[in-house]
Amino acid sequence: MESATGFGDPLPVTAGGHYRSALARLVLAYKNHHRTDVGRPLQTALAGALHSAVEGLRQGGETAQILLVPVPTKGASLRRRGYDPLGLLLDGLVRRGELPAGCRPARLVGYRGITVRLGSALAGRVGQQQQKGLGSAQRRANVCLTMTLRRGQHLVPGAVCLVVDDVLTTGATIAEMTRVLRLAGAEVAGAAVVAATEPPSRAEGK
Repeated sequence: MESATGFGDPLPVTAGGHYRSALARLVLAYKNHHRTDVGRPLQTALAGALHSAVEGLRQGGETAQILLVPVPTKGASLRRRGYDPLGLLLDGLVRRGELPAGCRPARLVGYRGITVRLGSALAGRVGQQQQKGLGSAQRRANVCLTMTLRRGQHLVPGAVCLVVDDVLTTGATIAEMTRVLRLAGAEVAGAAVVAATEPPSRAEGK
């Protein structure tokens, strides 16, 4: 169990494994080298994280339907790859009936794709930098206010959501997802990811 800083408070995040060794290589091959054939073990890791997260919610008294809200893929990334990595993993779990009972994917959030101004200077398209290579504060600033509910989507007030992502690094993306969903009236109960990097304090000790 890891944690991400959500919209106002820490959010519990359940990971299928640590982002290192074989799992890290699989994620990179799957996302960056068109190796969709290695998606099955990643589905297994994600399914484990989802079941563990949902079990924890149910033990806490949560029995309502849970919406699994995936982090969206940016348009440029989708065009470059030709597929949505996280979407493929979730779709595979749906086809195999491997999602936790009472859960369904809900693609509710998308990127704004807008241009913003900071003072008199044109800042460009929000979130246009790649997150990779940025520090924690830079990641938060880069992703802040970049997302919104997709056009035509709405949430029943109090709907229980679980954010789904591939890799947890600093938690900036999950925090932005949480902001959007909570502003729309949802209850964001946590997040589930395929893999999580080690916190800096742990990594520096090795």
